[in-house]
Amino acid sequence: MLRYLLLGIACLSVSACITSSDTFTAPSGATANTAKCSQSPSGCFKQASQTCGGPYLVLDSESHAGGALADLVPGPVTWYAMTYQCGPSDGKLPGFPFRGGPTVNANINENITIQQR
Repeated sequence: MLRYLLLGIACLSVSACITSSDTFTAPSGATANTAKCSQSPSGCFKQASQTCGGPYLVLDSESHAGGALADLVPGPVTWYAMTYQCGPSDGKLPGFPFRGGPTVNANINENITIQQR
């Protein structure tokens, strides 16, 4: 039983640090990158620092609800995404505004009507 508990904890700790990245050509012809991470935006910053090896310009950022291992459907985990370009920075940090649908538990108390007699 202890083995299963330790395995579960290990899986959760790995999923808390999931990051991914992608590179594409922007409409201007410049190379742009995306970083996506769960639980905290710090994974996006680390990914951008590793990719660029120096300063970078944040082009866009957002956050949204997703699952623990992927963000394919809304779920209890907040995912952060950042699009950036390697090179000189304007020094502005991304805001990671929340976009997309509500979180799984967002509507629990929304439609409660209290009737007084």
